[in-house]
Amino acid sequence: MIKQSRKKFSTAIRVISVYYQAPSTISIGLLNKRIPFITYTYLLKNTSKDANFALVGIRLGASNIVVAYFKDGRSETVVNELGDRVTPTFVTFSEGNDISMGLPAKQNFARNQQNTVIWASHFLEKHDDNDILLTKYNQKSPISVIENENRIEFCLTIDGKTKSINLESVIIHLLNYVRQLVQAVTGSREVQAVLSVPHKMTQTVNQELIQTCMKKSGIELHSIISDACSACLAYELDKESGHVESNILVYRLGGSTYECSIIRTAGGCLQTIASVDGFENSGDDFTDLIIDVIADEFQKKNKSDPRLSQRSLLKLRACSEQAKHVLSTTPVTQCSIDALYDGIDLDSNISRLRFDGVANSLINNCLKPIDIVMDKAQLQPDDIKLIVLCGGGTKIPKLRDAIQDRLPNADMLSSITGDEVIALGAARQCYIENKYAKIQLSTDKNNYERVGSRYFRSHLIITDDQKAEISDSDGDGDEDDEKENDQIDIDWNKHESYLRKLDLGDWKNQDHYKVLGLSKLRYKATQKQVRNAHKLMILRYHPDKSKRIESERFSLITHAFELLSNPTLRRSYDSIDPKFDDSIPNPTTTDNFYQLFGPVFERNARWSIHQHVPLLGNDDTSFEQVDRFYRFWYDFVSWREYSFLDEEDKSQGQDRDERRYIEKLNRGERQKRKKTETTRLRNLVDRAYALDPRIKRQKKEEQQRKDDEKLRRKQEIDKRRQEQKQKEIDEANRIAEEKQRVDAEAKRKQDEVKREKDAQKKLIKKEKKQFRDLCKESNYFNDAAAPKNLKQIEQIETLIEHLSIDDLKALNEKLKEENADQSSIVLSEVRKMEEQMHQSRLESSQQSSSSSSASASNSNSKIKWTTEDIELLVKALRIYPAGVQNRWLVVQEYLKRSGGNPNRTAQDIMQKAKDIGSGKKEVAETISSLENIALNSHKQTSMLENQAKLSQLEVSERDDVTTPWSVDEQRIFEQALRTYPATLGASRWDQIAESLPSRTKKECLERYKELARMVQAKKATNKS
Repeated sequence: MIKQSRKKFSTAIRVISVYYQAPSTISIGLLNKRIPFITYTYLLKNTSKDANFALVGIRLGASNIVVAYFKDGRSETVVNELGDRVTPTFVTFSEGNDISMGLPAKQNFARNQQNTVIWASHFLEKHDDNDILLTKYNQKSPISVIENENRIEFCLTIDGKTKSINLESVIIHLLNYVRQLVQAVTGSREVQAVLSVPHKMTQTVNQELIQTCMKKSGIELHSIISDACSACLAYELDKESGHVESNILVYRLGGSTYECSIIRTAGGCLQTIASVDGFENSGDDFTDLIIDVIADEFQKKNKSDPRLSQRSLLKLRACSEQAKHVLSTTPVTQCSIDALYDGIDLDSNISRLRFDGVANSLINNCLKPIDIVMDKAQLQPDDIKLIVLCGGGTKIPKLRDAIQDRLPNADMLSSITGDEVIALGAARQCYIENKYAKIQLSTDKNNYERVGSRYFRSHLIITDDQKAEISDSDGDGDEDDEKENDQIDIDWNKHESYLRKLDLGDWKNQDHYKVLGLSKLRYKATQKQVRNAHKLMILRYHPDKSKRIESERFSLITHAFELLSNPTLRRSYDSIDPKFDDSIPNPTTTDNFYQLFGPVFERNARWSIHQHVPLLGNDDTSFEQVDRFYRFWYDFVSWREYSFLDEEDKSQGQDRDERRYIEKLNRGERQKRKKTETTRLRNLVDRAYALDPRIKRQKKEEQQRKDDEKLRRKQEIDKRRQEQKQKEIDEANRIAEEKQRVDAEAKRKQDEVKREKDAQKKLIKKEKKQFRDLCKESNYFNDAAAPKNLKQIEQIETLIEHLSIDDLKALNEKLKEENADQSSIVLSEVRKMEEQMHQSRLESSQQSSSSSSASASNSNSKIKWTTEDIELLVKALRIYPAGVQNRWLVVQEYLKRSGGNPNRTAQDIMQKAKDIGSGKKEVAETISSLENIALNSHKQTSMLENQAKLSQLEVSERDDVTTPWSVDEQRIFEQALRTYPATLGASRWDQIAESLPSRTKKECLERYKELARMVQAKKATNKS
């Protein structure tokens, strides 16, 4: 009947695999993960119709929160956005409804103590006396906790303002984070969960509050179970069949609490018979020990205690927690904190040996709950068959050894990380409850915990056919016995021959799988297949049933079964599987790359701690998947621990010191083998990476892209340079054209000004010559027979220079009129000039007398002499040399008429003339220009002087008279010699003669020779 129902069910049930592509990127806070393909299996009977949901287990602890989900027949821990499997339950509230939680909130706890909530889950429990909890809480956080209308509230200080946050809001934020994290990882729309809490909280927890928080956060809650039962479910202890009772000790050591429970199993059903818990001797106490060690060392070295500062203490606690975790796996760790206290850095090393020494008394206190719970359950140490460790504190090696020494006959289950074991078991319970959600259960009379697949099967109210269907459809490991037995294929003749060849004294090195006939399945064999194989071996080889082999040889089968039936020993043996191929291909080309390396990676994937290992793929695999593959394998963490190869058995030690010494030796050998294994895997990945055609293709494409980008940038730079160069050329051309235009315009204006000046000069010269000729014809208005009056000639010359061009022109026109009395007109003009000059002298004397007293204080207020003014002054001095009557007044009038400053006094003109004559530094800069001016102006002045002299002396022939050289002529001659060097050749003396109109070329040459003779004579005199 059962077989027929099984066949009907197997044909009726259909398994549909749907491949669902989740969104490529999902962002939740810091969360940003790429979700791979997820395979969903839909069972058409006895399961929920909506399969787009995730089945998770939640361990909402006071210090951390861990989430696991059930998938493909097994539970897996959810990794958060930072790559961690454990998320701190720190929730920071900031202004503007900004909330951060997890590791960022914990790391910033030192500066956000007043607005960060911790230990929220502790307040879910209905405490009879909150004194202990509040005392512990106040030691960890400055936030005050109050109860308002039966609601727990946290009084926060956010930006100086007090704000109350109720417990419900904090729990909802944490559960919302869990929901978003699970949805991002699994791609599911709905989340169904089982919540795991300490055993005491299962009776005292606020169920209504939990249900409300779950509902508001969008999570469907199936049930709340105890941590001890969740840990047993993680190790599948509910699958044990039979009616033999066994006792399991579940020891949990969390961050703030501990719990020790005894679970009794009977036929896979679990029953909690005793449990104790408390706040003392928790994981934080171990952290405090490390804090004290580091602080004492810091105080001894720097004479200051960092524990006096709350901020320094929080920094020290974070570093000590990290050191505690590291010492669980390594023999020594280094603690470094920048500016721990008073700006002093911390740098300290802590060894596990030192930690064990200071933690010795605390570890002994941690063992007291074991004695208490056994006394409460009325059990002896030998009555405990299994020890299940859970909680982060159980990672401490010395604590594990102490628990094992206290219960020497019990097997310790610690292969699953203590932080994750509770969440993994809760996820499995969620799957079981979802599977049996629509099936009615009978009343439990034995007070068993409502957990595990055996409990539900033993309490089903259905027919036998339905039971068979349930058994067949159970996806968590209870397959059909006949199907499993079909996989055990044994050639008894070869097997018997193999047993006879084995060495009875070397049973540890035998192939245990082959001894039980599981050489084909090996590590893939389930516990049920191991038991079935053992049953077959008993039926065929047991001495009471057969004489095929000796009774001593049957002990080999017993040893193999004892090893493979124990999960811990089997895992140790599997890690050194003698049939495992450790070889690594070493090809030189990429030919058959996927055929060579693909099977190797598949073989080694079994050693990964993290399952769902990405495989090599093929040539069509996307680069994102290839990159994920190599990143996973470069960070590959192997669970191979090589304890099976320990040469010395620790249990054989005579005392504790000897056992420690043996463990130390064994640990050293394991680390060497572990290092060799890590090197082997790294070599495998390196060789595959070096030969992978996809990587080469990607590198080639990347290099091509870089080259193209480099070329593009170079072209852009060249283009910009050409454009810049063209702009510079255009700008230079524009500037040149503008300069040329400006120069042309300036030259045109200069030419116009020059023409105007030349015309003006010609006009002045013409008028002066006309007036002079008229005066000369009239014998300077003297009688014809009378001699020339030099004074009158000088007055007329002064009048000529005194009159402006318009006055001179008007005077000439008057003199040309008929019947004009030329003498009286000229003499009247002379008298008028003298009166003006006299009046000017009077004004000048008055000004000089008034300015002489303030000349020292008002030296900065004098009128500044420009270059043009100095040129006019020099020219005036040449025209009116020393001896001219009223010379300085005449020079003043000349400067006024020539465009000089009309406010300049005769005293200023005289002082400036003295400065020029003395060669002061302030006029030195004008000398070079004045020399050239002198050369040009002297031509006219000398001509006028010579004409006056000739007219006075009435000399008819100049060539016959030898005139001595004056000082001015000598100075102009020397300047001309410097201006016109000898390199000019024959034209030199012509240009020098032009500079001296009063001297001929011949006279200049003779003067040069005379000067040369004088210099030679002087040199000869000096030598003698």
